[in-house]
Amino acid sequence: MPTLNFDEITLAEGGEQRLANGFGGFNWLQAGVYNPNGAIPGYVATSGQNILFIAEAGTSEIGGYEDAARGTPLTITRSAAFNLESLDISSAFRPGLTVTIRAYADEGGAHVIGQKTVIVGPAEQQGVSFLGGLDFGTFLGAHRVEFSANDGNDATSDYFGIDDLTFSDTSTVVLNFDDITLGAGGETPITTYQGFTFSETGVYRPDGGIPGYTTSSGPNLAFIAEANNNEVSGYANPAGSPVVITNSSQFSFLGGAFASAFRSGLDITIRGYADEAGTQLVRELHITANPGVADFTAFTNGEFAGLHRLEFNANDGNAATSDYFGFDDLSFFVAPPAALPVNAAAFAFVPEPFAFDGSAVADLASLSSAIAIA
Repeated sequence: MPTLNFDEITLAEGGEQRLANGFGGFNWLQAGVYNPNGAIPGYVATSGQNILFIAEAGTSEIGGYEDAARGTPLTITRSAAFNLESLDISSAFRPGLTVTIRAYADEGGAHVIGQKTVIVGPAEQQGVSFLGGLDFGTFLGAHRVEFSANDGNDATSDYFGIDDLTFSDTSTVVLNFDDITLGAGGETPITTYQGFTFSETGVYRPDGGIPGYTTSSGPNLAFIAEANNNEVSGYANPAGSPVVITNSSQFSFLGGAFASAFRSGLDITIRGYADEAGTQLVRELHITANPGVADFTAFTNGEFAGLHRLEFNANDGNAATSDYFGFDDLSFFVAPPAALPVNAAAFAFVPEPFAFDGSAVADLASLSSAIAIA
C-alpha cells in the first residue's frame, strides 16, 4: 500500500507550494505542501520534512487557490477506486480541532460511503486508521475524500496538516461460479468460495430443465437452496432461510445478476450488515427478478458499503408460491489484507506543472501572524 509523505517535493525550510494534480495519481483541491520551520509550531512532519496542509481553512482568500472558495475542504479525487487506510494529522493552531473526513463513491461527491470525525491538537501528528471502527460506512472503494475543519466561525483558525497518507488500490472481485465443474443439469451446495462463506446456497448448471434459471456469463449460476418450506439434503439451515454471504474482511456489494426460477415479478430482499452475525443492519433494498432473463442490478453509489454479511431472500411466507431465484456475477470491493507501507518515493512520479504567478504563493508564516487564534 503506497504512502504519500510529500517529501519528494523540494522545498526550503518554511517554503511551500500548491500540490499539483497528478501527484500520487490523485487530483487535489485546496492542497498545499509545506516544509515546517517552526514558524507555525503546530505544523510538524511525521517523517521527512514536508507535510500536506489545507490552503484556505480560514477567512482569507489565498493567491493560487482561487479555483475554490475559502473554507472548501481539502479534497482528493481519483477516477479509479481506492481505499484510504491511514494518515497522520495535526492542528496548526487550535487544541481540540475537529476534523471531519468523508469518503464518496463518486468523484463529484454526491454519494457518501463513509465518515470519520477526529479531534486533533497542535504540534503532534495523531495517527488515524480507516480500517475499522468508522462512524458509518467505509472508506473502501472511494473516488473522492474530503477533509474539513471549518466550523463556520470566522474568528477561529481551522488549519490542519497531514502526513504519511496511506492508501491501496481497489480491485473488484466477481463471483461467477463457473470454475465449479458440473455436468449439464448438475448442482452442488457451496459453503466457501473465493474467500466468502455461504449458507443456503447451491451452484447449478442450467440445462433447460428449469427454464427460468438463466446465467449472465459462463455455464453456472448460484441459487437459493430452500426458498420454499421443503427441507433439502445438504443445506443445514431451516427451509425458507435466506442466502447468507459473509467475509471476515470488510466488503462492499456492487451488484449482481438475478433471475427468478418460476415467478414473474419476484420480489427479492437484499440486506447488508456491518457484522458477520447479522445484528447491525446497514441497508435493506428490494429488487425484482423474472424468469428467463438475468437482469444485472448495480449498487455503485455506496448502498451496500462497509459490510461483513449479505443476505438474499424472496420468501413471502406463502407455502403455495415458489420463491426460488438464481444469481450470477456478484461484484464486490473487498478490503485488502494488511501489508507493510510502501514509500511513495519508491514508485515513479512526474509532477504535473501548475501555472500561476509565483508572487501569489500562500505565505503561511505571514498568514499565521495575521490570524486571530481561538
